[in-house]
Amino acid sequence: MDTSSNNSSLIIFLISACLLLPFLESMHGGALWGLNWHSPRLMDTLSHNLLYIKLVLVITGLILLFTKPKKIKSIIKNKIAQWLFYIILTLVGVIQIPFLCLGILVNASSLSTPDYIHKQSTFTDRTIYIYTADPGAMGKAYHYAYLNCPLAFGRYELKRIAKLNWMREYTFYIEKNNLIVIDKNSDGLTHTFDMSDVTCSS
Repeated sequence: MDTSSNNSSLIIFLISACLLLPFLESMHGGALWGLNWHSPRLMDTLSHNLLYIKLVLVITGLILLFTKPKKIKSIIKNKIAQWLFYIILTLVGVIQIPFLCLGILVNASSLSTPDYIHKQSTFTDRTIYIYTADPGAMGKAYHYAYLNCPLAFGRYELKRIAKLNWMREYTFYIEKNNLIVIDKNSDGLTHTFDMSDVTCSS
């Protein structure tokens, strides 16, 4: 295979990678296909940064798709295959742009700090992680409580315990098999969740 063919094959590979990899990663729902490494806070930060990287990759892929037609046609000889290549990858690229931009906008609109969004404490042999989903002015905020279970190679698994309405300030602890969450506002509501069925071994 000559140099020109190698270059054309590389262009097709780059276009496919730039458009398909961000799409497949986004469809999974977890950063880097649910890697869950080190801590939820780190993975959430990585997920936010990935939005910018994926947007750049998608735009780059679309630019290459429409500026390198001769190189594409030199490898994909069949007219129908050429048409399918352009249509499918164009749709995959164009569909992603508004969703990536919306994700970046939602992250930018959140007024909560990382210390508030991600709260984690270990009580004897159990680690509780509470994530605050704060869409800013675009929706209602909630807290999601999880049991954080350690896995091999520095990974973790989250097992959901409960969903709570938003609280400005709160504290939490474990008492026997119950997760106790106390609203520190003036009403001082206490929420109790049975954790008997939520274990890292289950």
